[in-house]
Amino acid sequence: MEYWKRVLGRESDPDGRPVKPLREPAVEIEEPISLAECKKALRDLKQTASGPDGVSWSSVKSLGPGWLQYLFNSILACGYPTKSFKNSRTVLIPKTEKPSDPGEFRPLAIASVFGRVFHRILASRLGVWAPLGASQRAFQNKRWLHDAKGQFKFRGSTLPALGVEESYKYLGLQYGSKGKLKTGLELLKGMLRELKEAPLKPQQRVFLLRTNILPKIMYYLVNGRVHQYTLRECDKCVRRFLREVLHLPHDTPVSAFHACAKDGGLDIDCFESLVPMYKWQKLVSLEEVPDNLVRDLSQLPAIRKRFQLKGAQTSFNNRAEYRMFWKNKLLDNLDGFGLGEAADVPQVHSWVTDGSSLLTGEMYIKCLKIRWNVWPTAARASRGGRPSLCDAGCRQIEGLGHILQQCNRTWDKRGARHDRIVEFVGSQVERRGFNVIKEKSFATPRGHRRPDLIIYNKDRVWIADVTICADRGAGPMALARDNKIKYYTDEDLATEVAKVAGPGAQSVVGLVWNWRGCCEKKTDEWLKKMGVPIESRRLASVRVLEGSVWCAEVFRKRTGINFAQVGGRNRSE
Repeated sequence: MEYWKRVLGRESDPDGRPVKPLREPAVEIEEPISLAECKKALRDLKQTASGPDGVSWSSVKSLGPGWLQYLFNSILACGYPTKSFKNSRTVLIPKTEKPSDPGEFRPLAIASVFGRVFHRILASRLGVWAPLGASQRAFQNKRWLHDAKGQFKFRGSTLPALGVEESYKYLGLQYGSKGKLKTGLELLKGMLRELKEAPLKPQQRVFLLRTNILPKIMYYLVNGRVHQYTLRECDKCVRRFLREVLHLPHDTPVSAFHACAKDGGLDIDCFESLVPMYKWQKLVSLEEVPDNLVRDLSQLPAIRKRFQLKGAQTSFNNRAEYRMFWKNKLLDNLDGFGLGEAADVPQVHSWVTDGSSLLTGEMYIKCLKIRWNVWPTAARASRGGRPSLCDAGCRQIEGLGHILQQCNRTWDKRGARHDRIVEFVGSQVERRGFNVIKEKSFATPRGHRRPDLIIYNKDRVWIADVTICADRGAGPMALARDNKIKYYTDEDLATEVAKVAGPGAQSVVGLVWNWRGCCEKKTDEWLKKMGVPIESRRLASVRVLEGSVWCAEVFRKRTGINFAQVGGRNRSE
């Protein structure tokens, strides 16, 4: 106490400047504070500690400029500030790691946030009419003095000094007179703004975001000092950008953005999850280097603290744990539950992230909405309330699964989707030298449905039938495949097939996709065995999604149903 009484109780240093003649009174300084001044003061207000009154900076911002204008003008009219403006709490910041003397602390007075905003407005007014002295640094907003004279020499040459506005690049990061320039969040916002304004397709924007922008920001955040709050805001900024450019609803699952494309997501890196993991991996790598000095430095508390983030919610040891976390989050969500079998054939989902021109920009967006079950339906709109029934007279809840698989209103488009995949598979295997007989080209036993394709060569015959089934909620795709095989394993059918395809060994093949574009594992294996390349197998999944989009669009455009056309009942594929 004696030390601080002596330091804080002494008189201020005298101002040795010559006194200048008095100007005319500047009455503008006492004019009422305008709304624009309050808006600027709030815009410049950064995250800061609360004063003795306990009012936080976020609470002050939430009040709005109009309320502050009323408060500050009332104070100006009274000519006397409130008591809370004159009180402050002083905290002592240690200058060293283990201070042992009062002089090794730096006192910092924290006043009310209201008072600081009010004083900032007055200080900006005073700065127009009178220069501020060195003893008034609190008003000067951290100005820097730049010594242009070079102080260092190298091989007889003076090294030029860096200007206040200049910067240099070190390990990929920009540094200037105030340290590291810009936060990762500011850089990210600038890059996203440029990407949004560029004349690109949506899938191209996603590709550039994943391969160019996010790796740069990730490097910047991992190698610089950053708080968990900044990481969270960066993730929100990226998701907001994607919702805008992909025209996605606001309640699109967060896991749909961050889950791997092989698992049904968009494969967008989550900074809040990955930056702490990468920082910790860097620290662990320092502990394993052969240099003893580096290993000893890595054990210092100050060094370890720099590699750890406050407020980290999730921790992963490797990328595999990260992927599994977001996969489970997506599958636990009602919209993503049906993507449970996407990872069984991961290679057909590359269209989501490779930026190719396989789809138009509009169709790419629509396919994503179908894939994630975020297409607008009555069931989705009524979540949390009473579910709505399909207005086509189906007496079923109007969900996307019903529209794409059962609804009377879309039966013809479902058939067209099915026939398109049959035609595609037939043409692909025919190009590989196999003979193909289409459904209507041969007879079947009475009461038995024709298979879609008969594929044969001189040794083998395959009886193939295509199914676009429901998603995981109705059971695994393997069940639909087994049902097809069971149905077409028939002696009478085999006899009829032998008449047109020859006596080769016969086998029944069920080719199954679900309406989300996921391919059944054994279906993909059979197509690969028949010589169909991965590009064509991927295209088959995309065409299933395109057919689902057409079904959903037709349902929205049609207002009735021709019951005579469908026989008064639901027609399935």
